[in-house]
Amino acid sequence: MEASLTINNILSEARKLSKDEQLTLLQRLMLLLKKPEPAATDAVRISALSGVGSELWGDASAIDAYLDDERQW
Repeated sequence: MEASLTINNILSEARKLSKDEQLTLLQRLMLLLKKPEPAATDAVRISALSGVGSELWGDASAIDAYLDDERQW
């Protein structure tokens, strides 16, 4: 199919088909639209987040200090 083919061109060609051929075309288009779209490939797995922010919690004393600070409000 040409890249320059437009919907109007397709409709014009579809009008030239017999009713049976138009129905077949419609059925094929419906099947095409019913196919599930592939999942997005840019999804992030939760396991990929392992270690994120580890530089903030470099040692256990920093964790204790943070928790102590949060408890004093």
